[in-house]
Amino acid sequence: MKKTVGALLVAAGVALSVSPASAQTVLRVANWLPPKHPLLAEIIVPWTKQVEEATQGRVKMEVLEAPLGPPPAHFDFAVNGVADVTYGVHNYTPGRFGVTTIAELPGLSDKSEWLSVAYWRIYEQDLAKVDEHKGTHVLSVFTHGPGQLWTKGRDLSSMDSIKGSKIRIGGGFAQEAAKALGLVPIQAPVTKAYEILSGGVADGIEFPAESITAFKVNEVLDQGLIMPGGLYNVSFFVVINQAKWDALSKEDQDAITSVSGENLARLAGQVWDKADAGAMETMKASGKMTFVVPAGDQLAAINAALKPYSDEALKQISAKGVDGPAVYEALKAEIAKVKAGN
Repeated sequence: MKKTVGALLVAAGVALSVSPASAQTVLRVANWLPPKHPLLAEIIVPWTKQVEEATQGRVKMEVLEAPLGPPPAHFDFAVNGVADVTYGVHNYTPGRFGVTTIAELPGLSDKSEWLSVAYWRIYEQDLAKVDEHKGTHVLSVFTHGPGQLWTKGRDLSSMDSIKGSKIRIGGGFAQEAAKALGLVPIQAPVTKAYEILSGGVADGIEFPAESITAFKVNEVLDQGLIMPGGLYNVSFFVVINQAKWDALSKEDQDAITSVSGENLARLAGQVWDKADAGAMETMKASGKMTFVVPAGDQLAAINAALKPYSDEALKQISAKGVDGPAVYEALKAEIAKVKAGN
């Protein structure tokens, strides 16, 4: 009996000694994209591996295979703890996020990496205090590459020729860009892009270059307006439930932070830029697409048309408690720094 009790005590002691070292926190990462999509396969999944390495295995990231619900619901999934970590697009929930529009304005950057890194810095410095992500801890924000206008059967060298064109658009400032150019916006799921373009329901689409080939709509389009810095952009978030974040040790919080924030924004930007470049090469090689890069009077006319909408967006940002025009200038200055290698 004494030997049995002693053995149990020794076993208990061993268990206690290894338990803290083997303790592991599992964070469930919600996903709404197909396995091969760049945002999931080349940004989110690699980042989860970096988190596991940075925490030396104390935190395991479990990327869910099946969507828990539609993309617009994913921010609330993090708020309500349906999932621990979620990612998504700010403008999928109109009216909820305001200050993040700053990164969607036209003409900001030709590279996602430059804009994404600068955006994160400005977010931390000026925008986080607005607390639009209440209920979560923001791990990073970033953008995709510059959004452009793509059409079929329309001469993009003349802005007059495209007025009244029916264009499939997403949310956010992309809608304002369409209005500025006199386009007729059509709302449709991105998965229906090929169908509405091939069927003549829409005359064109607003997309970053990578999405043109990803959704195979280059097969039914013939012109692209390549606006310097983009006609618009799209802002993304990666967040974690606040209570789950608070429950992590300071050591693990610091480790996760070390691979998130600017590092994640840079990774995302590099992936988008590579995808955009690949798509442009594919389209140029096909010889079926004409690219129009506005300059001179045409560029001036487009910028003049966009300006009132950009000014209104900055006014709405200011209404949130930050100086919209000042933050806009700070963002442009930060983009220049990143572009210069700082």
